[in-house]
Amino acid sequence: MLSDPFPAYARLREEAPIAWSERWNAWIVSRYADVDVSLRDKENLSNENRQALLFDDMTAEQREALAKLRHYYAQKDVIGSDPPDHTRMRGLVQKAFTPKTVASLQPRVEALAREMVEAAVQQGEFDFVAEVAHPLPVVLIAELLGAPPEDRPLFKRWSSEILGFQGSGRTAFTSALTSQQSLTELFAYMNALIEDRRRNPREDLISVLAAAEEGGARLSRDELLATCNTLLTAGHETTTNLIGNLLRELLGDRRHWESIQAQPRLLANAIEESLRLDAPKQRNFRRIKRAHTFGGVDLPADQMIFQLIGSANRDPDVFARPDRFEIERTNARDHLSFGAGMHFCLGAGLARSEASVVLTRLMEAAPQLRLVGRPHTWQERAQFRGPGALWVRTR
Repeated sequence: MLSDPFPAYARLREEAPIAWSERWNAWIVSRYADVDVSLRDKENLSNENRQALLFDDMTAEQREALAKLRHYYAQKDVIGSDPPDHTRMRGLVQKAFTPKTVASLQPRVEALAREMVEAAVQQGEFDFVAEVAHPLPVVLIAELLGAPPEDRPLFKRWSSEILGFQGSGRTAFTSALTSQQSLTELFAYMNALIEDRRRNPREDLISVLAAAEEGGARLSRDELLATCNTLLTAGHETTTNLIGNLLRELLGDRRHWESIQAQPRLLANAIEESLRLDAPKQRNFRRIKRAHTFGGVDLPADQMIFQLIGSANRDPDVFARPDRFEIERTNARDHLSFGAGMHFCLGAGLARSEASVVLTRLMEAAPQLRLVGRPHTWQERAQFRGPGALWVRTR
């Protein structure tokens, strides 16, 4: 499933587009039309406290040991909330991701890309994920939050471990315990940063959020910490996967690479086609807050529903030849990789910008770049799809 989930997705779409999974302890929605509708459904589905369902099968002792983790996921943030709280928090956080703000970040993205690509290319042969695709988004989101770049290894570990226990409706106690430890460390770090910014405001997002907390009734401390975690994890995981997946496709068939070299205008559509073909986040989930009938299936309240974005993006009813990477596909941008409706990804514009800058710089610095003939690996996290390593050489 990690290397090639798409035959299973196709079977789901054809035989059971809305199916109950005992293994996941959740409903699974796989067709484009159904995924699109359910992503937008704010009447019957909820993001609030959805992770609470992940702990239902644990013993009382295990649940007690995970009290801090469960408390965190009971809090609201810009993703884990419904209106009116979602409207309030999104209105605040989206100021950091307006087109004007994203454009203002362009020089920093270009500087980071130049620095990391040039250092990697000098090696001759390198792991693109380790040298560029992962560090660049992490450094950028750390700087956006107001953390120093030298703390990047902490952010990388925290993000991976915090998300590690998610992916289905059943949770392993050991991975949840690891997640709790990383959350505790992250929150201690962010609390110190918030207090510093309240005393000494700067031009960063933490200063804006801390001021909103201090101003009253905008963000509680728990909401503020939860939002910081969301920005950290959502702010770079999917971007790393997007950049890695895109380069893998372009070099897997060098005609794509050469087409963009000849016609740079194709890069924007290649980014959308990569997002469609290999959704960086393969699945999303909601809590069913109201019993209702969907697609002829009765869905009970307080169960989990997973929307298979990776399956929806390869639905042949929407995308012709869905399993092929077509650099000039006319409807590639109809993908659901950034979600839909009120929870559409705030960082979509920034992710696209980072991918464009990195690929442009890579083509300039290493026009003859090629894949190295060594086994390709995927991240071993069911929720995400992206190379765990992608080895390339400059000639």
